[in-house]
Amino acid sequence: MSNIEAILLSIVNEKPSYAYEIDKTIEQRDMRRWVRIGVASIYQVLKKLEEKGLVYSQGEKEGKMPDRKRYYITDNGRAALIETSKKLLSDLEWYYLDLNVGLETSDLLTPEEMSECLKKRLAKVRLNIKRVKEMLSSGNELTFKKRAVIKNLIYFREAEENFLQEFLSQFSES
Repeated sequence: MSNIEAILLSIVNEKPSYAYEIDKTIEQRDMRRWVRIGVASIYQVLKKLEEKGLVYSQGEKEGKMPDRKRYYITDNGRAALIETSKKLLSDLEWYYLDLNVGLETSDLLTPEEMSECLKKRLAKVRLNIKRVKEMLSSGNELTFKKRAVIKNLIYFREAEENFLQEFLSQFSES
């Protein structure tokens, strides 16, 4: 099961929802900071989950509004979500990082261009760390789970910051 499928199933498991409500939940929880979920893909993935029998939908009509589908998780969907959650929590994943692709293709750049690009990235990483730390300490009531996600994002960005500092230092010496 993909991460997007797991997230959508999790949201529908919490509360039967329309695709629009799912999108708003994703937005409210700031999930797009750590997983790529476009609005169009929500509809596509819900259709796929329905074809797999992991959710079902019921059309609803409200006033003169067009019909819309409310999605409900099935027993098979809940069982699949439980197994996926266990797997995601216990297995080690590979990170497919755009930075690594950039490093691999950087032979076309002059050393000055590469250094300039990485310095820009480092500045963005530092700004991101600052903003995410502000979210953590903003005083808003955060659930334990949300606090854990934010801390994981901070640690990940701090590791990237350390890597970029070391890389730039060694790169300038070579």
